[in-house]
Amino acid sequence: MQQAQRVSRSCAFFPATHGAPGRIVESGPAERLFTDPADQRTADYANGRFGRPS
Repeated sequence: MQQAQRVSRSCAFFPATHGAPGRIVESGPAERLFTDPADQRTADYANGRFGRPS
């Protein structure tokens, strides 16, 4: 994630579930997605909180 943050200008977050394609939850400038995302799921993923039950 740190590498993606350093080298990307823009990003999109689209989680997928097993057997289903992902849908874009949020997209925009990488700096904003990593520092001030609008969606909690993006914030959780960017901060390493993913793959755990809610």
